[in-house]
Amino acid sequence: MFKRIIVGVDGSKASVEASRVAFRIGNFFDIPVVGMYVVDTRLLEESFLADLAGVLGFTYYEGISGRVREFLERQGEAVLDEFSALGRSLGSKVSVVQTVGIPYREITSQADPEDLIVVGKVGRRPVKGILMGSNSDKITRISKSPVFLVPEDPGEFRKALVAYDGRSNSKRALNMAVVLKEVFHYDLHVLTVGEDIGQGLREEVRSSVGDDFTYHTATGFPEERIVSFCRENDIDLLFIGAYGKGRLKEFFLGSVTSFVVHNLNIPMVLTRSPEA
Repeated sequence: MFKRIIVGVDGSKASVEASRVAFRIGNFFDIPVVGMYVVDTRLLEESFLADLAGVLGFTYYEGISGRVREFLERQGEAVLDEFSALGRSLGSKVSVVQTVGIPYREITSQADPEDLIVVGKVGRRPVKGILMGSNSDKITRISKSPVFLVPEDPGEFRKALVAYDGRSNSKRALNMAVVLKEVFHYDLHVLTVGEDIGQGLREEVRSSVGDDFTYHTATGFPEERIVSFCRENDIDLLFIGAYGKGRLKEFFLGSVTSFVVHNLNIPMVLTRSPEA
């Protein structure tokens, strides 16, 4: 199913939990798990550091970016050493890479469609509010690989939900849920939101899953129904198509994905079909 797993690491609790999830999947499929630390070039710009000095009250001097880079590189080495140690303790095939660039661009550029990207849902930010938008959010928007988002306290994956509308992205989400069910052994639920759904989508799901799932339907705004279903039914893991495109009345628009990602603090897997 996967060629390898790429884990974006930054030393945060969420990235440590993401690493544990990645190693578990990697061990099951006997595939390499690659830890990737990116020194963010945006933090090395002299103009940014000058502004930051004014905000935090430290002394700015020309050339300070070199010292900052040295610090970030040392931090990256320490984070990757911890990642490697964890992987070896779990018997995983582990490797690491450190590079410089924009984290979300570097991570997605290194991943093939057959890879799985695993990242913490809330990564560490040097100064809250200065760099708007998390790297994990941007990764889900541009990645051609499936992305597994892991929050700081993921818990056990006992009940998983697939948001399904029959389109290519959600079909890939369903396939991903079936594959990872072998790893985590969760109860599988499928939710379709819309008017006049009929039996067609239920039969599509059954043809992929068999009878080992529970099918649900709902009406209303898809994003609200997905979020409320997860909360009301103690869903531990969500599979959803990533930022699909379509007409206003179609089920899963990009705004649906964004709403769900920002209103649920549970692990989720976002998928996009190669042609999407």
